[in-house]
Amino acid sequence: MSNYYFSAKVDDDTTLCIAPITARRIELSGQEIADDSGYFLFQTKGGAEPSEVEILARLTSEEAVLRLSQMLDLK
Repeated sequence: MSNYYFSAKVDDDTTLCIAPITARRIELSGQEIADDSGYFLFQTKGGAEPSEVEILARLTSEEAVLRLSQMLDLK
């Protein structure tokens, strides 16, 4: 898969993203992710250097990434 990154501001402190997940973002989420391949739908709080991450879903194909980014109007 190519490295896509889509995002949109929800409010001043929150951003919704579709992107590959980094080890740091997994750590901030407090969740255990057995397979970090592919793309994830996640929400960050705290600006450019997030202090909180909530992982919402894992996407396993580029088609799913593109379709969901269009549905959510992420750029």
